[in-house]
Amino acid sequence: MLKLSKLLLITLVSISLPVHCKEPVFVNINTEAERWQTSKYLTGSHFVYAVESDSMYKEQDISDWMQESKVGTIRWPGGTAVQYYHWDDLNGIPFKIDSWDPEYKSVAKSPDNFMDVDEYLAYTKKLNIEPMIGINIRSGKKYGRDQDGLDEAKRLIEHVKSNGYKVKFWYIGNEGYAKGFSAKKYAEYVDMYAAVLKSVDPDVTIIGDWKFGPIKKQRYKESINIATQSEHLDVLEFHEKWGNGWGLESGTTLSQWKEEFPLYNGRLANYINDFHENMKLINKPEMKLGLNEWGLGNIKGASKFDNGLITADFLIEIFRNKVFQACYWNLNMGSSNSKILDTKKGQLVGLNPVANVFKLFSSAMEKKLLFIESSKKQVYGFSVKDPIKSDIQLYLINKSNEAVDVVIGFDDSLKGKKISISKESYVAPGVLQKDNKISYSPKQDKKVSLAAWSMNKLMISE
Repeated sequence: MLKLSKLLLITLVSISLPVHCKEPVFVNINTEAERWQTSKYLTGSHFVYAVESDSMYKEQDISDWMQESKVGTIRWPGGTAVQYYHWDDLNGIPFKIDSWDPEYKSVAKSPDNFMDVDEYLAYTKKLNIEPMIGINIRSGKKYGRDQDGLDEAKRLIEHVKSNGYKVKFWYIGNEGYAKGFSAKKYAEYVDMYAAVLKSVDPDVTIIGDWKFGPIKKQRYKESINIATQSEHLDVLEFHEKWGNGWGLESGTTLSQWKEEFPLYNGRLANYINDFHENMKLINKPEMKLGLNEWGLGNIKGASKFDNGLITADFLIEIFRNKVFQACYWNLNMGSSNSKILDTKKGQLVGLNPVANVFKLFSSAMEKKLLFIESSKKQVYGFSVKDPIKSDIQLYLINKSNEAVDVVIGFDDSLKGKKISISKESYVAPGVLQKDNKISYSPKQDKKVSLAAWSMNKLMISE
C-alpha cells in the first residue's frame, strides 16, 4: 500500500510539472538589415456608436488601457453601423434599421445611450488619438437619394472642420460587396464621395475596403480592380477574422489554430505582399494597406486566455508585414471571449485578458523592422529596433505544449558586446508577467526560457 501511495505521488508530481523541451531553439536577429518602420496605427480599435454609452466612457480604466496600448486611431461609427447611420439624425440603432427607409417607424434611443460625433471627437482629442470617421454610401444608393447622401457627407466634414477638428482619415462605406455594390460600382462611389470630402479639405486620406477571400468569389481580384479604378483611394483595407468562414479559409477550433504555423499558414502574409506588388504594377506604389476590421470568430474550445493568445498570433502577422492601419474588432460588442471590455448590462466590469496583449505589443510601433530566423516552427515572431536608442525588441510566441529555451544570436554588430535582456510575457490565465533583467557576458549564450503557450517580449540592450 505504501509503495502504491509513493507511486501515485510521483505520478501526480510528474503530471503537475511543466514539460520542458530539451533541445534549445535558435533565433537569429539581423540587426543591420532594416526593412521598414512599423506604423503607429497598428493597435487601433472600434467604437460602434450605438453601444457606447455616455457613462461607459467616464471609466478611467478604458482611457488608461487606450494610452497604455498606444491606440493610434479608432474607427467610428463602427463597421456595418456606418451603412445605416445618419450623423445628424442618430437613432441609436446600429444595424438594419435606416431612418431613410420610407417605412421607417422606429423610435430613437435616448442620446445618453450612444456616442455622437461630437462626443467621439472630444474623446479622441482628450487621448490624442487620430479620428477615423465613416461615410454612409448605402442609404443614398438604396433609396435613390445619392445627392442627399453627398450633401450629408459634406455637412459632416464641414461640421467637423467648423468645430476646430482636423480629421485626416475618412472611410467610405463598409463591406459594400454585402450591400449591393459591385467592385466597379463601389470604386465609383468612393470617388464620388471623396470628391465632396476633398472639396472641403483636400488633405484628407480616403479609405476603402474589400476582401482577400473567399477565393471562389474572387474578392481579392476585385480589390485590385478597385484600387486600379479609383482616382482618390489612399488606403484599401481588408476585413479578416480568424475562425469565420466568410474570408480567408481558416480553422474554427482551438485545436485547428494550434496546427497553424504561422496564422493562416502564411496565406495572410502572402496576400499582403502580393497586394503591394500589384500596386507597383499599376503604378500606385504609395497605396497603403489596412486591416481595419480584423479579429476573431467564435472559436470552439477557446477560453478568454486562448483568444488573447490567438490575437497575439494575428498581431505578429500585422507587425511583421507591411500594414499601415489595423483596427481590432472589437472593443465593446461581439463575443465576450474576444472583446476587450468586460461588461454586464452596459456597465464596465473590467478588461478581458486580450487587453493585455495590446499593451504588450504597443512598444513595437514606430520602430525599424528587422529580419529574424527561428529553428523551430512553433516559435516565431518578429523583431524591431528603436531608431534613436538602437535598443532591440524581440517578440516570440511559443505555440507548443513545451516550455523552451531560446538561444538568441546576433550579427557582427553585437558580437563581443555585453548584452542585457528583460522579458515580459502573456501567460495563463491571461496576465502579463515580468522577469528581472539578465546580463550576459560577450561569450555567454543569450538563453531565455519561454513558457508553453505564451507570447513574449524580450527587451535587448547593450
